[in-house]
Amino acid sequence: MKNKLKIIIVVVVAIILISTAFLVLYHPTEPFTDTSQACPPEELDPATGFFISNGPLFAATFQSLVAYNGSLTSVVPILASHYTNINDTHYLFDMRNGAKFSNGQSLNATSVWFSLARGIVMGQGPFSSDYSGTLFNATMAGITGIYLPVNITYALVNAGYNIPMVTYHVNSTLTITRYNYTIAATDLADMLSNFNYNTTEMKVMEYPNQALVVNTNGTFTINTEHEYAYLLSDLAGGSWGDIVEPSYVDAHGGVQVNTPSSYIDANGAIGSGPYVISSVVKGFSTIVLKANPDYWVTSAMVKNGSISVMAEPASIKTVVIDYGLSHADRLEDFDKGISQISTIAPSSFKSMIDGFHNKTERTGALVKSFSEAGTYYISMNVADNYTNNTNFREALYDAMNYSAQLKIYDNNYNSTPEAYAELGPLSPIYGHAFYNPDNLPMPSQNITAALKNISIAGDAMHFYVKLSNGTRYGDKTGTDLSTHTFTLTAISPATSIETAQLSSAISSFEQIGLAFTTKLVTDSIADTYTTNNSTPQFYDIYWLPDYPDPIGQQLIDIYSPLYGGTFGGNDAWVDNSTLNTYFKTLDFENKTTQEQMMKNNVSKLVYDQYAYIWLPMVNGVFFVSPDVHGFVYNSIMDSYFYNQMTYTGKLTSSVGFMTVYTLIANIEMAFTNAIPKF
Repeated sequence: MKNKLKIIIVVVVAIILISTAFLVLYHPTEPFTDTSQACPPEELDPATGFFISNGPLFAATFQSLVAYNGSLTSVVPILASHYTNINDTHYLFDMRNGAKFSNGQSLNATSVWFSLARGIVMGQGPFSSDYSGTLFNATMAGITGIYLPVNITYALVNAGYNIPMVTYHVNSTLTITRYNYTIAATDLADMLSNFNYNTTEMKVMEYPNQALVVNTNGTFTINTEHEYAYLLSDLAGGSWGDIVEPSYVDAHGGVQVNTPSSYIDANGAIGSGPYVISSVVKGFSTIVLKANPDYWVTSAMVKNGSISVMAEPASIKTVVIDYGLSHADRLEDFDKGISQISTIAPSSFKSMIDGFHNKTERTGALVKSFSEAGTYYISMNVADNYTNNTNFREALYDAMNYSAQLKIYDNNYNSTPEAYAELGPLSPIYGHAFYNPDNLPMPSQNITAALKNISIAGDAMHFYVKLSNGTRYGDKTGTDLSTHTFTLTAISPATSIETAQLSSAISSFEQIGLAFTTKLVTDSIADTYTTNNSTPQFYDIYWLPDYPDPIGQQLIDIYSPLYGGTFGGNDAWVDNSTLNTYFKTLDFENKTTQEQMMKNNVSKLVYDQYAYIWLPMVNGVFFVSPDVHGFVYNSIMDSYFYNQMTYTGKLTSSVGFMTVYTLIANIEMAFTNAIPKF
């Protein structure tokens, strides 16, 4: 009996040793992994997901009528085979034959109507922010709190819906009579929740005098409320142009007015893109994408030029996106070859490059750096004491050490700054006709000018400042403002770069006798900055456009009081009557008129507000494995495209190998547990 037990033990130990050796020597490699997204996506529904981290995911799983052509801001047809812009007001789209969703359902003009109408009536961030004055009437949305496609009420009534007329108060003296928005929105949501293409629904969709029109299943028209030259860019810009499959939405909660879909938010919708969502870890810490097995685009279609490469089928069959990894984990995973796309701060470039697992590839070629559109700034609330004086604001503008601010972004590998100096509020991407057409001076530190302006402001507001050498500037009989400490607010948690930025700003302001301290606030606190009284006096923040409309996506958002605080980018609460008059129509003028007005009227007036201190605009920075080819980044969408990438390294093992590996791992565990305990 003892001899038999000894034999069994020897056999078990031998099996354990052999299986352990196999597992060590032949451990399967990781799938293609992206760890570059520092935070999880907001939601998985394109009608609600509005975070930058949604970009690559939505670009992989959804498609729009048109898309940006790779890294460019020009658009190419995708779900549309052709489009015609008729006077910047009427846009005709020929739908592409054979397009379908990943569940096999056909995609046609009714799918587009459903998706755009659904997004508008849900009233969430992407659609409410990006179709004002084009697909819905902003005045009525403001009065009623309800978003409806332009003239959908007439389409519903024309199809037999009973919607009464009501009187709405525009202001204390003006009233208007319109179809009841509440009833119309409820009727539209009910129609979308039971979408079955019956005669009544087709009559609604085919009504010609509305924003969204189904001409036939093969053609679709968009009629904008105002002339708008940027509609195609708007449709291509992000999730608000994505088309979702109607029956899946209806089977999972349908559509409700001003309400997100909890199921779609958590699990995603059915799209037509080259990938589908395979799995979602709770909290969106990991999302796995699989190549769409029923994808409607073939490689032959791309090769013969019948469709853009933006729609090409996926070469990499599985993509794992790990969200929210720590800085250390992102660095380690990329250097070990666990992830193929990552990002880190400029201060860690040298560590990332020098630690890369392939010694022959330890060069700056691992880094892909892209100029972004948008603007970073310190806003100066024009409604607060002291900052309500233009000379006071100009003094701070002149005091800032912009060279020191830019140097903060120097990477520690070759000292290249991963940012660029910018004269806001517009970005160079728009060209000289919009970006600084008057050739105004770039921001630069000028302490002499700063002291002159602080002196003028002091005389006007009866204060003085005292420098470290004892010199006083301003009204020397007034209040000593040097004893007052101003607060510079920023979002928590502050990165090492943001901490250095704040410290540099405080040091700059000390040179003109002004003391500052910093205060970090959470996003939830920042969301309460909805009035000029609640918004901090000095606020370190940024604004990014959703699509390349220089007027409607950057200029107006940063300088119109309608977009003050949390509602937009005007954190300084600028309220200039002349600018406000221009803003009423400027975004809906043709591009030639816009360019003329920018040069002759608007640009210098904006500059002279001195409401913002323009900080360096941060680059989009990624580390990409040398085995990854076809990495294309679009700075407007904050997205790259997995379907355009190929990978020449060995990624996943075969299904058979993985099965054997798993089996042996289980055997090892079983035999380990089977060893008798003496």
